[in-house]
Amino acid sequence: MKTTRNIAILWLIVGTIQLFAQDDGDYHLDKVYSMDTQGTVYLRSEDAKVRITGSDRNDARVVIDRVEQVRGITNRRPSFAMEIEEKDGDLYVTEKSRSTSRVNIGISVYSLEYDISIELPRNASLKIDGEDDDYLIRSVNGRISIDAEDGDIELLNCQGDDFEITLEDGDLTMDGGNGSLVVEVEDGDLDFRNGNFKEIELVTEDGDVHLETKLLNGGIYDLDGEDATIDFIVLSGGGVFNISRDDARVSASSAFRLTRETDSRVAYQLGEGSAEVYMRTKDGRVRLEKN
Repeated sequence: MKTTRNIAILWLIVGTIQLFAQDDGDYHLDKVYSMDTQGTVYLRSEDAKVRITGSDRNDARVVIDRVEQVRGITNRRPSFAMEIEEKDGDLYVTEKSRSTSRVNIGISVYSLEYDISIELPRNASLKIDGEDDDYLIRSVNGRISIDAEDGDIELLNCQGDDFEITLEDGDLTMDGGNGSLVVEVEDGDLDFRNGNFKEIELVTEDGDVHLETKLLNGGIYDLDGEDATIDFIVLSGGGVFNISRDDARVSASSAFRLTRETDSRVAYQLGEGSAEVYMRTKDGRVRLEKN
């Protein structure tokens, strides 16, 4: 009797574990929320592919599709929740902290498909906190602030005048933009096209930097790339370029007039503009061009 009872308990445990293994974590949402046309969307997520688009609408549509699958023998039970709150004209889209446990017996296979799509008023702003997300942001003209650990970021036709981006590992691509740009990236390539910035503060350790921007009178442009390769292309305007270097190689097209050169510093003048450009690099390379 005791042996039979133990076998029954064992089969109950194994059956429960296998049942958990087939439990899929699905979440689907498609809903419209109220917000001011110049309000802010606060987004916090993890492991998602995020697409955000500005349009002529005066509210926000949020679409979330998340499918989590676990196959094999495991007691991992998917846990996911998204909290969405309308508050004072802003919209908060917050992924709640997950708490899961897993005990594997044999082999388990895990997969995740997670997409977030937000359509919002084109003059709204964004405040994003992410981890391992990829972002495609288009035609959002308010302030954009992104703090992400890993992943790629692409900003297209965002014509606001205040951008602040912090990224550990990943590539950043940006087409358009005005005003102030503050970027800090550890490892990754940076590609900026068609910029019209008056202030730039850019810090990177490794990777390639391609920066195209107009130089505006009175503008300050500060680039710090430890081992980075920096291509600085001036679309219009001019000013003074001061470059500090260790073992870096610096080159400039004929439009730039060399005004000073030592082992550690080199300076150029471009046109009659009053912009000030400061660049620092150790073992990288700097190339200056006038479009």
